[in-house]
Amino acid sequence: MGRILGISSILLLILTFPLESILAVTIQMNAGRIFKKVSVQKETETEIEVVDQDGVIYRIRKDKIKQITEDAPDTVPEFTSDESVPTGAVKAPSPKDALPEHSILLSQSLSNDGAFQGSDLFGERQARRNGTSYKDYYEAYFLTTSMEILGLPKPFKLGLTMMNPLLDRSNTDSDLRLQSTPGGPDQTYLLDKSFATGTLQFDPNEVKTRKEKNGLYDYLFTRAMYDHETRLGTFSAGFLFINQNDPTYVMRGYWVIGWKAPFWEWLNPQFSINNKMLNDYGGTFQGTHNYRLTVSHEFFKGETFRITPSLVVGYAEVNDNTDRKKGISDISPRLQFDYGKFFFAANMMYRATPALVDNATYTPSIGVYPDSNANDGLTIDPSKAYGYKNEFIINSISSLSNDPAVKRALVDHYQQQHIVHVIFFYNIGYTIRI
Repeated sequence: MGRILGISSILLLILTFPLESILAVTIQMNAGRIFKKVSVQKETETEIEVVDQDGVIYRIRKDKIKQITEDAPDTVPEFTSDESVPTGAVKAPSPKDALPEHSILLSQSLSNDGAFQGSDLFGERQARRNGTSYKDYYEAYFLTTSMEILGLPKPFKLGLTMMNPLLDRSNTDSDLRLQSTPGGPDQTYLLDKSFATGTLQFDPNEVKTRKEKNGLYDYLFTRAMYDHETRLGTFSAGFLFINQNDPTYVMRGYWVIGWKAPFWEWLNPQFSINNKMLNDYGGTFQGTHNYRLTVSHEFFKGETFRITPSLVVGYAEVNDNTDRKKGISDISPRLQFDYGKFFFAANMMYRATPALVDNATYTPSIGVYPDSNANDGLTIDPSKAYGYKNEFIINSISSLSNDPAVKRALVDHYQQQHIVHVIFFYNIGYTIRI
């Protein structure tokens, strides 16, 4: 006990004892990082997999390990001399059912926007609220708090993720629309009539801008998964529920199945299917499947400074039960830098098939004319939808022709913009165990 093990001795240790009987070890990395009281689970030619007392699994490259020290067992020594002689404090053995040292893996980060399967969660709603154009970079700042439960049996994973906007939470006026009731029809035309006739055509105490429930939403992601390891790879199954404080109350539920391949470990390939099972939005998206392929690689494993590039590709099937659209929902590369407990990540979401979000649910039809082409990748620019300025421009354009089709074409040309294909966002935060 207490002897120093070299890298070449790991395989001998594995072969000599069954995995279940290997004692806890302390691993010291070349860069100074130390993994204490971990147990070796399995080994490849280049890596070893260890698990700590909380059940958290690490994969460590052998060439980054400086030394491995086998820990002494926490047992009461046998006394071979007079037991009445004081020997100092002796640590009692830990019972097999002792609680884990930590309970929660906590991660918090600040972001300027967020995405899920090709949907922008905050920025595009912020644009509609503030009457600005859709763009590729938003300042819809929010705080993400993730909690993973530790100490569960190794196959079980349970976690929560909360996304809480830090601005634009409160309700505000409805983008310069004049209304007699909150959420009522736009009556800006009465202002135009007043200017044209020189006589006030409405009661300003009754018809005015009114506050709407257009604050940014809080999101709660709940996930519960079970992993089953086999020689054909690791198979997973579980649930993902998404709650948001939409005024109409929305919950999305997915039945998730996945597979982690036993080969190409350098790329860490994983495949999963998110199957929509809850009947929200009147059943519009019920039955949708999203197939997701993930590859990633962590450079400098076990070191204080680490770099992890990753790529996720999603393919949506039966995106809408009316239009039954299919296509690549998102191509999402990510580059994450870790330094100790802190991390920074740069993200991009590329919507290769913008027609998947060309509908009234993702990009509401807020123009003069309803969106009659749900496959052209065009939507209404929020900055050209409401207010007296836009009302004046639209009326002027409409007066250029008496042909309804020409009027519509001119107004649509003014109001529409292409759905943004690429969205950029970042995360900066930390991860600790408590």
